[in-house]
Amino acid sequence: MKKASLVFALAAALLLPALAAASPVNVQILGTVEYNQVSIGQFGNVNPGDPVSVTFTLDTTMFLNSASFPTRGYVIDESSFTLTAGSATVHLRNPFPGVPYFVVRDNDPAVDGFFFSRGTDFPAGLPLDEAANGAGTRFFESGFSVSYEGTRLPSLDILDAVGTYDLSGIGSFYFVILDLGFEPIGFIYDQMTISAPVSVESESWAGVKALFR
Repeated sequence: MKKASLVFALAAALLLPALAAASPVNVQILGTVEYNQVSIGQFGNVNPGDPVSVTFTLDTTMFLNSASFPTRGYVIDESSFTLTAGSATVHLRNPFPGVPYFVVRDNDPAVDGFFFSRGTDFPAGLPLDEAANGAGTRFFESGFSVSYEGTRLPSLDILDAVGTYDLSGIGSFYFVILDLGFEPIGFIYDQMTISAPVSVESESWAGVKALFR
């Protein structure tokens, strides 16, 4: 091997931990509309039985651990968040008031699960870009929480949670659109998939190994 190639290979290998550390994770939550009491805006056209989908992306390196509970909040990429219910498609408020988190629970207590929050300790609605009144001074929020019985998660690492979660072993779920603490739209939770694309690390290693052939 030429000296230059060897230097390049070693440099690439040294960069692998940094590249792999920024691994993205995709989350998709699916369900159906249970009821709708909203008569204005996009949500006014949503009907019971309509399909529901919430999708967003996380970065494995951007998280905050709770100081009080076995929970860890991963920062949601605000631009990636899309909630579709029937013909309505909405996103997070922009600018978002605070930080939107997707929180992982591990044995909290004796419960594993996930929820939306603007912190790490308790579920809280994430403000959307859909007005809840004609004046546009109040906005709907997306509320989500799901828990599973037994030990479903080995840790608070989101990569350990990769997989599909349905109604098997479920303890409870909370899937709604909120307005001032009320729940004008209710969703039935069907399943959630947490997936990680092919990592940068594996692709980089393939390139490095190719240099030694």
